[in-house]
Amino acid sequence: MLPYGISALCIRDQDLEIPGVLFGLDEPVPATMREVQFSMPLKSGPGSILFVFMTQDIEHWAEYLDVLGGIMKSISADEPREDSFPEANWRGAEGREQQR
Repeated sequence: MLPYGISALCIRDQDLEIPGVLFGLDEPVPATMREVQFSMPLKSGPGSILFVFMTQDIEHWAEYLDVLGGIMKSISADEPREDSFPEANWRGAEGREQQR
C-alpha cells in the first residue's frame, strides 16, 4: 500500500544478450538485468499506471529499492500546490513572464 493507493509489485531477473556491436564486439554480450514494476490503478477512471525500473547493477539493488520506495511514496493524484514551484510565481497560466 502506497500513499496514492494499492500497488501491485513485480520484481524479476532477465538474462539478456546485448548486441556486441554496441561495444565494438562481434559477439553478443550476456547481461542479467533486474527489473521492478509498480502497477497502480488510476483514481480518475479505468486503467492503470505502470512504473518500471531496470538495472544491471544488482549489487546495489537494496539501495535502489530505498530510492524507488521514496519516489513511489511521493506520487499523488492531487494537483501540485503553487508554492511547491517557486518559478510558478513569475509565470502566468500560459507560461508567459509577468511584469513585477
